[in-house]
This record gives sequence, C-alpha cells and structure tokens, in this order.
Amino acid sequence: MLTSYRLAAIDLDETLIAKDGSVPPRNAEAVARLRQAGVLCVIASGRMHQATLRFAEALDLMSPIISYNGAMIRDRATDEIWRHVTVPPDLASEIVRFCADNGYHLNYYLDDHLYVAEVGEWAMLYHRHTGSKMEPVGDLTRLEGTRPTKMILIDRPAEADRLYEVMSQRYGGRLYITRTNPEYLEFMAAGCDKGVALRELADRLQVPREQTLAFGDGGNDLPMIQWAGFSVAVASGKEAVRRAASWIAPPCDADGFAVAVDAILDGRIG
Repeated sequence: MLTSYRLAAIDLDETLIAKDGSVPPRNAEAVARLRQAGVLCVIASGRMHQATLRFAEALDLMSPIISYNGAMIRDRATDEIWRHVTVPPDLASEIVRFCADNGYHLNYYLDDHLYVAEVGEWAMLYHRHTGSKMEPVGDLTRLEGTRPTKMILIDRPAEADRLYEVMSQRYGGRLYITRTNPEYLEFMAAGCDKGVALRELADRLQVPREQTLAFGDGGNDLPMIQWAGFSVAVASGKEAVRRAASWIAPPCDADGFAVAVDAILDGRIG
C-alpha cells in the first residue's frame, strides 16, 4: 500500500531493536513494508556510524544514516559524509580533564573510532551493549587539540543523573548534552540533535516536513519526535517523548514499531 509519507527516521535501541540487540522479525518486516510503500527508511541513532552498519546490512538499507545523535549524516551508498559537526577542541579538553580529575570513565569518538583511557568495567558495559571496538590510549589528554564527534561519560545511573544537571548548567548553549542509557551522559556540539539532522536530511532530499515520520523512545529522540510530520513513541519510552509524539505504540518488547507501521500503512493513524 502506498502512503503520502516519503521519509522515516527510525531509532535503533529499544525502538527498532530489542533489549538483547536483535531486530525482531516483525520489525524487520515492517521496515520492508515501509520501503515497498515508497518510504525512504533512515536509521537515526545515538550510536557511532560504524556501530549502525550491521543493522543497515541486516535490513538491506542503503539509505543515509543519522548517527551520533544527529552530529553525522553519512550516505551508505557512497560513504559520503553529508553532515559532520564536531565538538570544539577547548570544550572537548575540558570534558576530558574533568573526567580524568574526578575518576569518571569517558568514551571519546574521533574519526569514527572509539578511544578510552583504559578498558574497565564501564568500557565493558558499553561494549556489551553496542559491540563497538575501542582503543585504550592510557590517557585521553593525549588527544587534546582534536575535535571529537561525541563523548560519553559512563557511571552509575544516579551519578549520571546528577552530572546531567551539573554539566547542563555549566555548558548550556555551548554543548548539546543528552541522556540515552541510564549510565550514559552524552556530549555533542551545540546545535546537534536528531531533529536538526532529520530537518537537514529532509531539506537535502526535498521532502516536506509533513511527509516525514519519526519513531523513538529516548530523550535523544525527542527533537525528531517533535519535528517530524507524524511521530510515534513506543509505550516503554520516556514520558516526555510519549507526550510529544503524535501516537503511542505498544512497548518495544511487544513489537510496537511494527504495530505503528501497520496502522500507518493501513490508514488508521497519520
């Protein structure tokens, strides 16, 4: 069935993919149905670009990929980078030194490679979650002067919550700071988010806003949920995301993404 929608931005973790990191068959079939209906399906993830590719391959997607919470758009068909906004070196250095001085683990993403000071418990937690390879460098201050795409401070959820308030006050307007997993506090350049990236991609592809879809669950999905012409939040998502969405689908573990796609293509919503 054809639809008036032409572009769909789809979050990965706990929206399209299950908590175990797999793509449920019903969700994979839903992506295929969207494509058959003429919708360009775009992964929109907080993950680094390299960590999205296995899902693009599994879903047979050659479309552009939004990664790093919107800091990068990279065309999978040509590998051309359409958007790449990096953290200024002085601000990156401040975050690195803050983490080093206070004993916090930090992931440092540079040129689509992941660097850490050492592979400790928090690095292993991240690896179990994403499967991303990382390179220990002993001291991240060795990377001073570089422009990372993103940084993630990883700690206990309560501490990550506390630091979100502290760092938001300190860097508000200078960095985009968001929460994804309970243990993660993520830093990108100001002006980077999934909503900005979706808008830029839609403009480039000459797709009107009202013909865009967005599917998500987390705080980092909120900007694209707010911007898209029609947006879906899974019921297991954050309250703010559910409030902003056009429609609330069943939880991720009940294939909420596929339920929403069925309803859109059947004309019951949207």
